[in-house]
Amino acid sequence: MHASARHDHRRTFRTDIERLTDGHLRSTPLDVIRSTNTQAVFRGAVPKGAHTATDASLARYLQDRLASENIHLDLSVSIER
Repeated sequence: MHASARHDHRRTFRTDIERLTDGHLRSTPLDVIRSTNTQAVFRGAVPKGAHTATDASLARYLQDRLASENIHLDLSVSIER
Protein backbone atom coordinates (compact mmCIF):
# COMPACT_ATOMS: atom_id res chain seq x y z
CA MET A 1 0.00 0.00 0.00
CA HIS A 2 1.24 3.48 -0.84
CA ALA A 3 0.07 6.43 1.25
CA SER A 4 0.44 10.10 0.35
CA ALA A 5 -0.20 13.13 2.51
CA ARG A 6 -3.26 15.10 1.51
CA HIS A 7 -2.34 18.69 0.75
CA ASP A 8 -4.38 20.13 3.62
CA HIS A 9 -3.13 17.46 6.08
CA ARG A 10 0.64 17.49 5.45
CA ARG A 11 1.41 18.71 8.97
CA THR A 12 -0.20 15.59 10.46
CA PHE A 13 1.24 13.04 8.00
CA ARG A 14 3.96 11.64 10.31
CA THR A 15 1.47 11.38 13.19
CA ASP A 16 -1.07 9.69 10.90
CA ILE A 17 1.55 7.14 9.81
CA GLU A 18 2.46 6.40 13.42
CA ARG A 19 -1.20 5.99 14.35
CA LEU A 20 -1.78 3.75 11.33
CA THR A 21 1.02 1.35 12.31
CA ASP A 22 0.19 1.50 16.03
CA GLY A 23 -2.90 -0.70 15.86
CA HIS A 24 -5.61 1.53 14.37
CA LEU A 25 -6.32 -1.23 11.86
CA ARG A 26 -6.54 -4.06 14.37
CA SER A 27 -7.53 -6.65 11.79
CA THR A 28 -4.93 -5.39 9.31
CA PRO A 29 -1.50 -4.98 10.89
CA LEU A 30 0.84 -2.98 8.66
CA ASP A 31 4.60 -2.62 8.52
CA VAL A 32 6.26 0.53 7.14
CA ILE A 33 8.66 -0.37 4.34
CA ARG A 34 9.86 3.20 3.76
CA SER A 35 8.58 6.71 4.38
CA THR A 36 9.29 10.39 3.86
CA ASN A 37 7.48 13.45 5.18
CA THR A 38 4.79 13.12 2.49
CA GLN A 39 4.73 9.48 1.36
CA ALA A 40 4.95 6.00 2.85
CA VAL A 41 4.91 2.43 1.61
CA PHE A 42 3.40 -0.34 3.76
CA ARG A 43 3.09 -4.11 3.64
CA GLY A 44 0.55 -6.24 5.45
CA ALA A 45 -2.00 -9.01 5.20
CA VAL A 46 -5.63 -8.22 4.50
CA PRO A 47 -8.46 -10.60 5.38
CA LYS A 48 -10.47 -11.68 2.33
CA GLY A 49 -13.83 -9.94 2.08
CA ALA A 50 -16.13 -7.87 -0.11
CA HIS A 51 -13.85 -4.84 0.22
CA THR A 52 -10.87 -6.79 -1.21
CA ALA A 53 -12.50 -7.49 -4.57
CA THR A 54 -10.25 -4.95 -6.32
CA ASP A 55 -7.31 -2.74 -5.44
CA ALA A 56 -9.51 0.35 -5.80
CA SER A 57 -12.28 -0.99 -3.55
CA LEU A 58 -9.78 -1.80 -0.80
CA ALA A 59 -8.19 1.66 -1.09
CA ARG A 60 -11.62 3.32 -0.77
CA TYR A 61 -12.57 1.11 2.17
CA LEU A 62 -9.34 1.88 4.04
CA GLN A 63 -9.50 5.62 3.29
CA ASP A 64 -13.07 5.79 4.62
CA ARG A 65 -12.21 3.74 7.68
CA LEU A 66 -9.16 5.86 8.48
CA ALA A 67 -11.01 9.13 7.89
CA SER A 68 -13.53 8.07 10.54
CA GLU A 69 -10.56 8.03 12.96
CA ASN A 70 -9.31 11.43 11.70
CA ILE A 71 -6.46 9.94 9.65
CA HIS A 72 -6.49 11.57 6.21
CA LEU A 73 -4.37 9.85 3.58
CA ASP A 74 -4.58 9.25 -0.15
CA LEU A 75 -4.03 5.52 -0.66
CA SER A 76 -3.18 3.26 -3.55
CA VAL A 77 -3.22 -0.48 -2.94
CA SER A 78 -1.83 -3.46 -4.77
CA ILE A 79 -3.27 -6.79 -3.61
CA GLU A 80 -1.00 -9.75 -4.28
CA ARG A 81 -2.95 -12.91 -4.85
